[in-house]
Amino acid sequence: MRPALLCLLAALLPATACTTAPFRPTEPTRTRPTTAAALVANLWTAGNGTFLIRQSGLLEFQGARMPMVGILKLDTGNKTARLVGMDDMGVKLFDLSVDRRSSRTHFTLPALDRYPGLAGAVSDSVRRIFLEPEPAEGDALAIDSHQYRLSRDRYGTSIRFLLGGQDAQLQKKSCSGPNERWEVRYHEYRRRLGLPVPDGIVLDDHRAGYRLTLWTESVERADE
Repeated sequence: MRPALLCLLAALLPATACTTAPFRPTEPTRTRPTTAAALVANLWTAGNGTFLIRQSGLLEFQGARMPMVGILKLDTGNKTARLVGMDDMGVKLFDLSVDRRSSRTHFTLPALDRYPGLAGAVSDSVRRIFLEPEPAEGDALAIDSHQYRLSRDRYGTSIRFLLGGQDAQLQKKSCSGPNERWEVRYHEYRRRLGLPVPDGIVLDDHRAGYRLTLWTESVERADE
């Protein structure tokens, strides 16, 4: 069930403790012999494409529960994203551009100034969910009966990817190091535009202490 998209003032309520993800678990599917390169090439974000993704979301941040609607323009070739977040009345909350290494804030609603770091938290979330890090051909691969595990270590940080399900899509990514500790889980893949796209996404930043839950409403191509 999607969260009620309340107005901003009603949304800024004390947050309860993070609960389990509100999505169905992925049905186990038998693995097969493969390579890291083949798994990477099969991901829905592989290749060049630009998508307009409409999402509803719930950000739990600094004691607030903030429902919102987001329009994300995702360029999978250039690895860039532009996100506009609104409340249910269509009032713009923020407008952000994100790439693999940096972000730019075009606008934030002045009422959100009481939550310093909000734009950074949203930008980091977009980057981690859609842009960086991503599974790579050079990752170490381990295969068990129902899951594929890709991993690498970079500058003292451990990065792990878990893939599975019918289309061998990304189920979880996690990062643990001196300056960050977070994980993203992807749920309920279904085909949109001929591609397996997750209907539900949950990011938990264990160091910064926030959770972002996303429900995918629609996906359209923007490069045609």
